[in-house]
Amino acid sequence: MEMEPVIRKKIHTLLIFDRALPEDNTYPLSGAKGLEVADVLFDQNIPFGRLVTDKELAALVGNEEAKRYGMLTLLRDEDRFKPIFQNRKPTTDIEDELAERIRELAKQLRAIRSKCSSLERIVLFGRASQTLYDRALVQLEELNPPAHEELTSLECLRLPTIRRVTREQLEILKR
Repeated sequence: MEMEPVIRKKIHTLLIFDRALPEDNTYPLSGAKGLEVADVLFDQNIPFGRLVTDKELAALVGNEEAKRYGMLTLLRDEDRFKPIFQNRKPTTDIEDELAERIRELAKQLRAIRSKCSSLERIVLFGRASQTLYDRALVQLEELNPPAHEELTSLECLRLPTIRRVTREQLEILKR
């Protein structure tokens, strides 16, 4: 299941997930965990992913802040990616796929930073997202030093995977 990135021009916070939750269908945080995140951040009883992706719904419930969040999911929740989720060395057959995903992430980060001038922070959920993000930054440092410098100047929060994150940890995302 591939998740489409949710990126808009005026986002201030980019949430990067290591993998999608089983309950999520077309966008991240569309199920029970999305309800918890929306409750903590917006005091809403509508899944976070739905508020972020549906501008009309967010406006209808009076939540203008939802459009300021972007979301990006890096990998599918498959057993073959289990080593990277557990911060272990991946098998050689997956290493090529991860290298391609890192190149893609570096390209996306460069585009996001140039398109979203209001971006202030990046929140990484899970070890795999942290590892891939760090490797993408190394690649950007070699290919595009100004983009690397801009991205490293942003606030970067490193949290457990979205499945394990607590309400207290989510509180730091509030503005």
